[in-house]
Amino acid sequence: MPAQPPAHRSTGRTLAPYAALAAIAVLAGCAQQRTEGYYNPPGESTITDAQYQGQAAGYRTVVHAPSQLQIELKPRQPNPQQQQQNPANGPVAEDGQAIPQGEGSGGGSAAVAAGTPRSANAELIPQAQTFQGTLPCFATALNCEAQRVTLTLAPNGRWRARLTYLENTPGKTAPSYEQGCWDATQERPPRVLLLDGAGNMRADLSMPLYNTLRVRSVNGHTPNLAYTLTRQPDLDPIAELKQAETQCPG
Repeated sequence: MPAQPPAHRSTGRTLAPYAALAAIAVLAGCAQQRTEGYYNPPGESTITDAQYQGQAAGYRTVVHAPSQLQIELKPRQPNPQQQQQNPANGPVAEDGQAIPQGEGSGGGSAAVAAGTPRSANAELIPQAQTFQGTLPCFATALNCEAQRVTLTLAPNGRWRARLTYLENTPGKTAPSYEQGCWDATQERPPRVLLLDGAGNMRADLSMPLYNTLRVRSVNGHTPNLAYTLTRQPDLDPIAELKQAETQCPG
């Protein structure tokens, strides 16, 4: 009678397909856990090789962090206790502290002062300046050929002048002095109008350059030639004029 094969052999053959299916499932799960591009590594190049060597990726795991971290910063808000301590309707800084009243009022007054428009005179002559030049004697009664004129303009609308006769003028040695008010126009170039104490037109000048005054007319006489007064480096207050200052409109 032939011998029967052992029973364990049939059992092993029965379990073999199940083991193969389990191995395939495990491999599929591992494949799904791989990151995108795992099976498509970048091509070899000098840059990738250098990064690989520098990061020592051959024997340790390299984790790449994000290139930038964006953190939103917000100003600290005052707590309820600070809000109660602050004056009602008073200015509050970002840190919750009340702004002193002196600082707030000072800033407001400075803003108002900065917004105040300046007069045309102060815009044209921001500080006192002296101009000088030689002009002819337009009035025949003066019996002279020319005069040295020194004119000082102040931003408050006052002017002073010293008229000095040339040395070759007979009988004319002592200089004369004049003063009055002046006004500027908005023309281009701007004009400078000199008025005497009674409000009569004394001279009409134009200012083509910041350091030059050109004579348009003097006492109603228009010169045939161009005469100018040039700005001087030093201020001449013409202190010899002892008369009271002319009251000019502010």
